[in-house]
Amino acid sequence: MKNFHRTAPLHEKSLESRLMLRTRLLLIFLLPGCTCVNQQLNSPGVPIEARVLNHTRADVGADVAATLASPLTPGILPSTRPTTDVSSPLNDGFFVGLSLSGGGSRSANFAAACMFELQRLGLLKHVGYVSSVSGGSLTGAYFCCSGDGEGGWNPAEVQRRLTHSFATDMIIDLLEPWNMAALAFTSRSRSDLLAESLRDNLFTRNGHELTFADLRPDRPRLLINSTDLQSGRSFIFCNQSFDQINSDLGKFPISYAVAASASVPVILHQITLRDFSTIFKQYRHLIDGGVVDNLGVTSLLETYDAQERSAQAAGGPDPYPNGVVLFVIDAQTSFDAQLSDKEDISLLESLAYGASLTTSALINRASSETLADMIVRYSPDNVPAQTLRKEIAQLEDDGHLVLQDSRGKPVRIVAVALRQLSKLNDVPFGSFYEQVNSIATYFNISQTEAYDLYKAAELLMRGKLDAPLRDIASALHESPTTLPDEGP
Repeated sequence: MKNFHRTAPLHEKSLESRLMLRTRLLLIFLLPGCTCVNQQLNSPGVPIEARVLNHTRADVGADVAATLASPLTPGILPSTRPTTDVSSPLNDGFFVGLSLSGGGSRSANFAAACMFELQRLGLLKHVGYVSSVSGGSLTGAYFCCSGDGEGGWNPAEVQRRLTHSFATDMIIDLLEPWNMAALAFTSRSRSDLLAESLRDNLFTRNGHELTFADLRPDRPRLLINSTDLQSGRSFIFCNQSFDQINSDLGKFPISYAVAASASVPVILHQITLRDFSTIFKQYRHLIDGGVVDNLGVTSLLETYDAQERSAQAAGGPDPYPNGVVLFVIDAQTSFDAQLSDKEDISLLESLAYGASLTTSALINRASSETLADMIVRYSPDNVPAQTLRKEIAQLEDDGHLVLQDSRGKPVRIVAVALRQLSKLNDVPFGSFYEQVNSIATYFNISQTEAYDLYKAAELLMRGKLDAPLRDIASALHESPTTLPDEGP
C-alpha cells in the first residue's frame, strides 16, 4: 500500500508532463512565428510631411539618410527632420568616434578591455559616437544603455556578463523539443535564440527588455551595423534607417539589433524587418555587418562628413572646429585552424574549416581596405601614391596616424589591433600572441581567454600606444570649445 501511494504521484506527474509538452508543441504549430520584430511608426495613410520621425540616441544626421536608402526607398529629406545637436558630449569641438570590430566574444571582451583603458586616460567620456559590428555590438550597446553604478558599466560586471556562454544557451535551447519543432515548421530561427540569450543576460533591466528608447542620454550615440542581404549595402540601426521603413526604432529591442549585426551567414539566420513605408509586403533581411565593414569605421566617417556638409550648406557654424579623433578597436587575428597534428579530417570538419578560412580572409581583407580608404578619404588630392602607401603601412604597424581633412583640420587615428601583439618585444611570455590568436570568433569564451584579452589591451595601450593616446588626451582636455553660444 505504501509503495502504491509512493508511485502514483510520479505516474501522474509523468502524465501531466507529457500533456504539457504536447500542448506546448501544439501551440508552436499554431503560432505564426517571429517573422518580424519591428513595429509600424505611422499609418500608411498619413501624408509624408505629417509623419512622426524617430528621435532616439541612434542618430547619424539627416544627410546620411541618402546613402542608407534602398533604390526603391527615397531618403528622408533634411527639411523634414529637426536640427539635431551633434556636438560632442563635452561640447569640446571635436568629433570623437569609437569603432568596435566584429569577432564574437573575443571582440566583445577585447573591446571592453580597451574601453576601460580609454576610461583610465579620461578619453572615453569624450566619445560622441560608438559604431559597432557583430561581437563589438555586445559591448557597445551594453555601454550605451548602462549606468556607472553597481550592475552597470564597471569591470567586474562587464567581465561577468561578457564571458557568459551565449552559444551554449543557443545549443541548449535548440535541443528543446518545442524549439526544434518551431525551428523546423515556423519562422522561428537560430538568431531568435541568440537574441533571447542576449536579452536575458545583457539587455534587461528590472524585468524590462531594453529598446532603443532606453539608450542613455549621458552616453554616446550608438550605431549598430548590419548588412542588407538583398542589396549588399550597410544597414545601420538608426533613426534615419527606421524612418525610411516607417518603423518605430524606440520600440525595437536592442538584443535583436545586436543579433542582426552578428548573424553570420549559414551559421545564423537573418533578422527580418517589415518595411511599413508601403502597403505592399516588403521586407529587409539583415545579416552580419562585417560583410561590408568589419571595423565599423565607415559609419563614423560618413556621419562626420555629412554633418560637416549640412552645417556648411546651412551657413551655420562648424560643429567640429577642432577636428576628428577616431579610436578603432580591431579584434582581427590571423586564421589558424590548428590542423598540423591531424593526419586527416572529416568532410564536416573540412567544410567548417574551409568556411572559417574563407570568412576570415574576406573580413581581414575588408578591414585592411577600410583603413586604406580612411587614409585616402582624408588625404589632399596632390598626395603621391608612395606617400599614401607609407601612411597605410604606418597606421597598420604603429597603430596611430595624424592626417588633415579637406578643410585643414586634424584627423587623429588610433587603431588598436590584436595582431600588433606579434610585434611587441615585451610580451609576458613567448607564446602569448599564439594564445590570443587561437581564441575563436565564437559566442563562448573562457575566463582565461578573457583575461588574456584584457592583458593584451593593457600591453598595447599602456605600452605601444601610450604616447599618442596621452597626446590626444592632452588635446581634448586642453582645447577650449570654439562653438558659439546657443543662447537661452
